[in-house]
Order: sequence, then structure tokens, then C-alpha cells
Amino acid sequence: MTGHQKGGLERTRRVNGSRKRLSVLALLTFVMIVSAACIDDLTPEGGWSSPVVENDKLFVGNRDGNLVRFDPATGNLDQNWRYPRGDGLGAIYSSPVIVGDKIYGAGYTCRGDNCDGEIFALNLADGSSIWGQTGLELKTKLVGPIGIVGSTLLVGTGELGEEDDGPEGYLYGLDASTGASSIVKWRIALDGNAWSGVAIDGSTAYVGTTAGTIYAVDTSDADRFSADPDSRILWTFEAEGAVAGPILARDGDIFFGDLGSNVYKLDASARSASPTISRLNTGTGEWKFEAGAWGWARPVLEGGTVFVSVLDGTIYALDEATGTKKWSATIDGQIVAAPTLFDRKRGETRERALAVPSGEKNVRVISVIDGRELGVFVTDEPVKSTPLVHGGNLYVHTLNGDLKWFSVDDTNQRGCIDLKGGGRCD
Repeated sequence: MTGHQKGGLERTRRVNGSRKRLSVLALLTFVMIVSAACIDDLTPEGGWSSPVVENDKLFVGNRDGNLVRFDPATGNLDQNWRYPRGDGLGAIYSSPVIVGDKIYGAGYTCRGDNCDGEIFALNLADGSSIWGQTGLELKTKLVGPIGIVGSTLLVGTGELGEEDDGPEGYLYGLDASTGASSIVKWRIALDGNAWSGVAIDGSTAYVGTTAGTIYAVDTSDADRFSADPDSRILWTFEAEGAVAGPILARDGDIFFGDLGSNVYKLDASARSASPTISRLNTGTGEWKFEAGAWGWARPVLEGGTVFVSVLDGTIYALDEATGTKKWSATIDGQIVAAPTLFDRKRGETRERALAVPSGEKNVRVISVIDGRELGVFVTDEPVKSTPLVHGGNLYVHTLNGDLKWFSVDDTNQRGCIDLKGGGRCD
């Protein structure tokens, strides 16, 4: 890392007074809403994990923090596939990541200020751990999405409970293979909790912090990084508010929201070429959109349009190139998870639509053309996870721990199962 880059990194760790006050206030509210705990024992809230599909099986973290497997063909849980086999990890917020014959995830629980997290790597076939009896155990919160590049698993964390005066967060690079002598390859100290998780584009990882800093990190296994993991930092950017929601990284650009009610597009490729850039560079197509509420859900990009959902229930369709608003729509309740794009049947034709989860209840169907509401998947429960479309059905993990599925053609419910015990609820 050059002296200029190191100086830039130090500046990100010395957050100015006004910005720090904004981040702290936003963070306190964020903690109360999101990572907060149940009233009695301060256990994190489950029901946020979005299902993923592989080989016609769905994998999802249930309300107790067990990763389970669901068979759409039978409508049942596989009782022989579960991790951990006994008590769960407390809560699994992010979706698992599947690569080849392995599946990776993370969960945590807290009692007061004492948190216990685990990052796990499993055999996809039977759910057994490939890192011994348990995964990597860390005394921290593990909230955001994880990522993988080659054989390196990338995980953002909060501060570690065993470090009295340590940094407020880390980015870990873990060995995703079986039988590694050391699971941890490297880690980088961050200036805040990395609740945004990790976004991957090529060999670069992007992570945001509750101090409002975006880090671009080289994840390659080059020898030049072995002596100084901080030299992996390609560049940083300071948003106006805390970054708590997931980042979308695609084709050299990144999109994200902050708790200052802004949405950003950054040209990551141009920034890597000129790492000293600190402000928005509109000359390379970067922009900022004032959304009027906290940006939390991961943006969705298709056909030159960025769909942005914010915490007051508003969905914006923005021009990818300029950030100009095309339309906006509002649903009841907070939107904390990304919508899902799908094809909706209308007569003999199909039209593109967004399935937008509401933190109050139900999943709304919104036209990508003009934002009109086209229908509703009636969950009767809050939804804080991204729906999954598979095999003609839309699968929704509701906040009370049920998995419900609906026909994408007529929005009628087709089934429901309790992801904890496997009992039917339809």
C-alpha cells in the first residue's frame, strides 16, 4: 500500500464529529430494529434468511439458527439434513452460499453484550461440517451476506468480544477447502461493524461499515499481501451515513444505500485505477440519489434500471447511468430485504414484475414499467427475507419461521411448512 493509500485509510478511521454523530444515532436505532434482541434474553431475531436452491432442493436458515433442507417435490423438510444437529446458532440472517458440493453460512446469538458467532462450511450432500465438529467460532455478530472467491470465504464481522480495545469490525478471509491447517488466511481491521456483509465482483470484495466507509479489497492469494493484509485495501469511500445494508457489485460498479437516506453508484473500476479519489466522481458516471429514507435492502439491477427499496416502504426505479428517477411506488411497512424479479402471467402473455417483501405483512407485486401494484402474495406475516422463485412457485420465509409458497401465475398459496419442526401450516 502506498503512503497515500495508508493516509486515506487513516482518514476513514478518524470519522469527523458531525458524521460520527449521524452514524451513532442511526446505529442506535438500527440496533433496536434489526440486531436487537428479544426482550427476555436479548437473542437475535430469526426469520431473515432467504432460501437458495440447488439441485431442486431449498436451503434456508430457520428461526432458531439451524440450516435446513426443504424438498419442493414432497413439500417436506429433510429430517436427516440439518446443521447444527441439535440447538441452533441463534439466528441466521444471511442466505447460505453454495459452491460445488459445499455450502457455507454464518449465525450468532447474544446474551446481553456477549455474542457467540459461528461461520460454518458443510458438505452439501449430508450437512456435515468440513471444519471439524463446529465451524470457526468468533465472539461477535455475523449479520450480512458472505461471499466466496476461489477457495477464499469472505466474512464481515462486528467487534470481537475477547478484544477489549480492538477494532469495531473485521473482514476475514477464510480457507474454504477441507482439511486446511488454519481456517483463517488473513483478516483486515475495519472502522465499524461490517453488517453490510460482503459483495463480490471478480477478485474484489466490497464491504461497508457502520462508520459509513466502503472498502474495496483485493482477495487474491498473491504473496505480496502475506506480510501486510492491510495492503489488500484498494481504495475506500466515505458515505454520508452508516452503511448497514448489502451492497450490489456488478460489472465494475457498486450500488448501495446508507442510513443518511442516500443511494449511491460508484465506478469501482475507475477508483481502482485512481485510489486517491475521495468524493463522488460524476465524470465516470457516479451518482447519489436522495431517497428520503434509509437504504437498507440490496439494490436490484436489470435492463439499465436500478430498483431501490428504502425503509419507509418506497420503491424507486432509477436510471442506472444517471441515477434519475423513472418512477416510485409505496407499500405498507418497512422494506428491509431485496425484492425479487419474476415473470407474471397476464392473460396469454407474461410481464416483468417485482415481488416486494413487506416488514408489516405480505409480498406486493409491482410492475417494473411504472410501479403499479399488480397483485399480492398474502403471507399474513411480516417478511424480512428476499423471496425465491423456483419451479413456478414463489417461496417466502416469513418472520414467524414458516416457509410459504405461492403460484407465480395466480398468487394463490400452494403450501406452508414450519421450518423448525417440519409440521404443515397450510
